[in-house]
Amino acid sequence: MNMIPAKLKTADERLEALARAAANVTLLKYNSGNWTISEIPVPADTRFVLYPDQVSHSWTCFGDSKVITEISAVIAEDDDGDTELRIVNGRGRQDLGLDDEAKWELDSAGKRRDPWVYGFGLPMMNAKTGAVVVFKIASVGGMGAIAGQVASYTRNKHLGYPIVTLSTGSYKNKKHGGFTSYPVFLNAGYDTPPAPVIASRGGNGGDDPRVIGASKVAVQRDREVDDMDDDIPF
Repeated sequence: MNMIPAKLKTADERLEALARAAANVTLLKYNSGNWTISEIPVPADTRFVLYPDQVSHSWTCFGDSKVITEISAVIAEDDDGDTELRIVNGRGRQDLGLDDEAKWELDSAGKRRDPWVYGFGLPMMNAKTGAVVVFKIASVGGMGAIAGQVASYTRNKHLGYPIVTLSTGSYKNKKHGGFTSYPVFLNAGYDTPPAPVIASRGGNGGDDPRVIGASKVAVQRDREVDDMDDDIPF
């Protein structure tokens, strides 16, 4: 049976299909100090297993507070990517179009907002129910929290995947006044790592498994920037 469609999709159509598929992923959201899944608050004692070796980065295009297009890749597998330069699959902001600021939508403060947003995604699993969610964030504090988990996992990989509960922190925002909240992961232990694979052949047993290195995810340290979580419609 011929499964090839009569008309091949264009690159833009394939990206739109990917964006629709991404919209079906259950998201863990953080907004102004509150953690929610499908608009339901997450109890503070809920434990999640994090998978820092599967952190992704993405450029997401928003319109009317909805995802229009998304370019995403697992950082450890993105040979053409760079988190410090914000390049995903070989494409930086200058390659994405929609550069006319006069046509950008206004944010809640009445300022023009770039429709393209760069951010990280961290897969995680409810330790009790087994439900898998993805924590997507584009704020400096949020990306810094994910980068910190990647760095910790790289150092402590032998202990297994980290188990955490969710919390929040805040800092004084010199630019906007008041305090800005940011997500915090509180370590509650480790998921038991799998038994080591014993190679059937001699020598060094083959290539080591590829893991994400701390240097692959840029740690965001400067929080004295325009870090307004509420304006990112993830």
